[in-house]
Amino acid sequence: MKQFSCILMLSVLLPALAAAGDLPDMPMRFDPANTMEYLWAQKPVLESRSLSGMESMDEWRHEGFGSLRLSRDQVNKGETSLLLTCPTKGKEPGDENGRPFGAARAVYPVDNQDWSDWNRISFQVYPDLPGFRTVVLSLVFHNDGEEKVPGPYDRNGLNYVLLENGKWNEVYWEIEHLGRDQVTAVELRYRLQGNEPGATDTAAYYFDEMNLEKVEPDHYEGWNVAPGQIAYSHVGYALDFPKTALVSDVDAKQFSLLNVKTGATVLEKRIDIRKTPLGRFQVLDFSEINAPGTYVLSAGTLQTRPFRIASFDDLYRSTIVKSINHFYCQRCGTEVPGIHNENHRDWTCTHGDSTIMINGGWHDAGDLSQGLTNTSEAVYAMLRLAETYPEPDLSQRLKQEAEWGLDWVLKTRFGNGYRCTWATMDFWTDGILGNVDDVSMRARHSSYDNFVAAKTEAMAGMALQDTDAFKADYALQCAREDWRFARQRHRYFNIDVAAAALNASLTLYEATGEEPYKDAAAEYADYILACQQSEPLSKGAQFKGFFYRDSTQQEILHYAHRGHEQESVMGLVRLLELFPESPNAENWESAVRMYAEYYKQISVYTDPYFMIPAGIYDLRTAEDKVEKEQIKNGVKLDPHYYLKRFPVWKTFRGNCGTSISQTKGLVRIGRYLNDRDLMVLGYHQLQWVLGRNPFNQSLMYGEGYRFASQYSAMSGDIVGGLPVGVQTHFNRDEPYWPTENCYNWKEIWVHPSSRWLWIMSDFYAE
Repeated sequence: MKQFSCILMLSVLLPALAAAGDLPDMPMRFDPANTMEYLWAQKPVLESRSLSGMESMDEWRHEGFGSLRLSRDQVNKGETSLLLTCPTKGKEPGDENGRPFGAARAVYPVDNQDWSDWNRISFQVYPDLPGFRTVVLSLVFHNDGEEKVPGPYDRNGLNYVLLENGKWNEVYWEIEHLGRDQVTAVELRYRLQGNEPGATDTAAYYFDEMNLEKVEPDHYEGWNVAPGQIAYSHVGYALDFPKTALVSDVDAKQFSLLNVKTGATVLEKRIDIRKTPLGRFQVLDFSEINAPGTYVLSAGTLQTRPFRIASFDDLYRSTIVKSINHFYCQRCGTEVPGIHNENHRDWTCTHGDSTIMINGGWHDAGDLSQGLTNTSEAVYAMLRLAETYPEPDLSQRLKQEAEWGLDWVLKTRFGNGYRCTWATMDFWTDGILGNVDDVSMRARHSSYDNFVAAKTEAMAGMALQDTDAFKADYALQCAREDWRFARQRHRYFNIDVAAAALNASLTLYEATGEEPYKDAAAEYADYILACQQSEPLSKGAQFKGFFYRDSTQQEILHYAHRGHEQESVMGLVRLLELFPESPNAENWESAVRMYAEYYKQISVYTDPYFMIPAGIYDLRTAEDKVEKEQIKNGVKLDPHYYLKRFPVWKTFRGNCGTSISQTKGLVRIGRYLNDRDLMVLGYHQLQWVLGRNPFNQSLMYGEGYRFASQYSAMSGDIVGGLPVGVQTHFNRDEPYWPTENCYNWKEIWVHPSSRWLWIMSDFYAE
């Protein structure tokens, strides 16, 4: 059904791991049999009803660009198919600069029918877009009953599917999670995504045989483990770390652990029944097994795929390699085989009369946008991991990829504090300046962005000195300038700016040894301490150690999309490492210990997954009734304070971007304090991403098993990609992960990937 643009062929038994010292060719490839799409295609159809055989136009209407007609050119069954054609670009820019020009729609109207007995739509589609490497189609479901679909913020009822070009694809979309009591339409939509030079400027999609079906649905919401599944870490279990897997419905009292190589049963043990704040779970605990090898867990009729027990270094190396692959596949301004040619040569940023071409660096997400903060953080994470990673070849590869992003950070500054901080791009362009597909952004002068860039530039000044002294010296020069520009232009102050300033100052001090940077760091640290809750909130909420958004302590610090919570505590830990004899060291250490203790306490509320909760929310700061409802769906601590497992959000972004940020801060503290409990808590977050979650799905594409297509509409599925993360169903406070594929929550994103690499730098530190 899909175009597999970055594929890693995996063993039938185990996710392939490059041997130490071996680095695979990139783009990497994956085995389609390990995808959720493959599993959906294997489901038995229990009942079926034809909606349209595409033999008449009476059932269809056309909206938007292009035209819709019957065709005999490509037919899957019968006499005709339905042909949707349109240009790849409009004559005018899209409604929002950098977003697509519009859409062409084939709409199948439904007269308020009740489809509650049906839970899947299937159809055949033949895309004909010569020269396109990635072909995507969006599906939109419309319901006007008790639950409106698309739902608020268009997050429910919108599904993007990747297709193989020039052949018939069978598409499946499970709609069990959608209201369907008064269905009004099903829409097949192509968005005008531009085209590269040499690719067609006219899109054509042939549709045939659309059916309603009934299948056994996937588990899509709740903390309970999916029926018939064992939730386990697909990458395996590290020596000397806890080893548990979870079940919710197995009819057995014992489980077995089998050695795949020998066929021997190495452990038979009673299944623990654990009642936690999340419900009742059956726990398979095999922590006593520390013999390296390949194993399978079995309980009743359930069995896992094979996984390994090995050292942390051996297990997680593959995730580092695949994360690098993700960044490589997101490169802009150069050819990436199978994804795009040298691209976006007509993308600019302006400041006054000056203009910079801003292609280069990495595309930020499922679209092709780019941002300074995400790029800078990724470069910094790669360079830090390269410092600690013991394997020279992989360390060098990290530096190489970091330099690609660093070049964009240096390239997109105007030299006076103004720079390209964000650039939206959501289509391919022809590389010719002066026509409709050009996108130009305006430069901004931001203290926060300049501090973030200065930290990365200073890090590069140290890390690249032995391999490229000229670039290293230039990066350090830019760091000094950007730090100065940021200091001169504090338009507002909050913990985000203070944390970015603290870490920039410390990195510049590391690079230069100059006292003004040390003095500034102490100043910013004082502000951060003033933002921390240092006493228990109330009798019902005996928690302290978290931070507020600023020193007024009016609003508790939370992130609902792109998390930066690690910055404050990482800066405090670095202060302790650099200046252990400082008179302020006791206060800094007290702050990080309080912060760590806070997360240990609240993580009990997500036992047995131990997913890091979003934290405590104050009902009095809710902006509207939606936020109030979300807060009240958390754990009530007292009349004002509630503990939320997922963030309060209105755009339902997904929690990898927040929880992995928290994880980075905690493992950094754990490494400094030599706190085993904190390292284990961080380890649980890695396991959540790699399968030990209610859906038994690996969220890292191409790693482990049962990984689902991510929203990567322009570049196709990319091995190593991480999505924004598991979201909630509107205002609830429990995991929600339906089959549909949509931004932002299922969107591939460099933000969690950079934090993944950053976390690894602490686990691999000596």
